[in-house]
Amino acid sequence: MTKDIKPLEEVRREIDEIDAAIHELIMRRTRAVAQVAAAKGKTNTANFIPSREVLVLRRLLARHEGAFPRHALIRMWREMVSAFAAMQGPFHVVAYANGNQQGCWDLARDYFGSHDEMTPVVTPRDVVARVSSDDAAIGVAPIPVDANDDAWWRMLCGAVAPRVIARLPFIEGGNARDNGAGAYAIAKMAPEATGDDRTLLVVESDADVSRAGLQGLLARSGLSAVSIVSCKDQMKAYLIEVEGFVSTEDTAVKQLEAADVVHAVFVIGAYGVGAANTGKTGS
Repeated sequence: MTKDIKPLEEVRREIDEIDAAIHELIMRRTRAVAQVAAAKGKTNTANFIPSREVLVLRRLLARHEGAFPRHALIRMWREMVSAFAAMQGPFHVVAYANGNQQGCWDLARDYFGSHDEMTPVVTPRDVVARVSSDDAAIGVAPIPVDANDDAWWRMLCGAVAPRVIARLPFIEGGNARDNGAGAYAIAKMAPEATGDDRTLLVVESDADVSRAGLQGLLARSGLSAVSIVSCKDQMKAYLIEVEGFVSTEDTAVKQLEAADVVHAVFVIGAYGVGAANTGKTGS
């Protein structure tokens, strides 16, 4: 045995000591969370603060090294953070799950933990309706694609409607049964900037606008599209992800809304970007 290799029993004792230290820190954090809950009082959003949680996850990933998988680290942290959020007040999550389409459910469990109440619903519109009626604090619905006629995202255009506050998964990896599944999490709360964000806009027009035309309108307004999904009915509507954090009052949104072919622009949410969401899709 070389001097660089410790005896097995010594290594096991070290692991036991590390486990005890980890457990002690969890209990210490639990006591601190109880103090936070007492100071904040009851909230309507289950003490879920997406912007702060994104910043915490980014710090973890930035300092992480070694062979332990990054997605496993994030899942462990999300499970712990969700348990602490539930300590401050129980929260109910609804997630789209219908037949063999279980990806949103799996992503929701990975991100919001296994301890909280979670209910499957059979359409994305049901997800929005349950959150809108305060029957659930958080909803998880699939990221829309052009081939899907269910433009559930148009339900988020109302002034008091829920907003997109996260995109799942935060980084690649996890237990989603649908290969490549992605989802938006919605809640009745205003998104906050994290320093690396994407904003979701719904652009309504009285006439069809090509993707190239939309890209041009956005560019002239100082916006850069990451993805575009169309919805063609009586009023043509487009779901557009743009780079950066944008609010309704921003000059770029006002300029876009002033374009002749644009009927209205709605900011329906924003989320902090994770490592799994850095590529352009759907444009």
